[in-house]
Amino acid sequence: MAKKPKKAPRAKAKAGKRPAAKKVAARRVIRKKVAKPAARKPAAKAAAAPKPAAPNPLRGLAQRIVELTLSQNDEASFALYSDSIESVEPGQPPAVGIEAIRQKFAMWRGMISDSSWRARSVWVDGSTIIIEWAGRVTFAATGKQAELNEVAIHEIANGKIVRERFYYDRGALQP
Repeated sequence: MAKKPKKAPRAKAKAGKRPAAKKVAARRVIRKKVAKPAARKPAAKAAAAPKPAAPNPLRGLAQRIVELTLSQNDEASFALYSDSIESVEPGQPPAVGIEAIRQKFAMWRGMISDSSWRARSVWVDGSTIIIEWAGRVTFAATGKQAELNEVAIHEIANGKIVRERFYYDRGALQP
């Protein structure tokens, strides 16, 4: 049987010292060099930014309707209507013409001694303005107060209201 060659005895470490290291090729982490980004060239003039859309004239009219309703300025409100206006209230025949609108406003002012309104939401779509109203009214005959929530739909042609329709609970208007 052949004898195995003996291994060289390991050097014992002295207190506080490291054992002598064998000569081993040091491992180095090789980092790839990353090329610096090329200096940016000034960008060619970008295409002109798109122009903002022209303001929708109906938005201005919607704002005017809200302002005049809040200020209760009936005379200025009449200027918003077409001469051939058609106005529809729940359970009522349509009021047709500007004179019918004047009578409708007068009837409202006779029935309601005080009111306050808040436009909850205002939408403009095509030639239509939709306003969701929250109101508190006081009945002239009884002094009773009531909450009145309403949706008003105004159809516009040539910058004037040509048709309007109101949606609300008619029971809320019982004094």
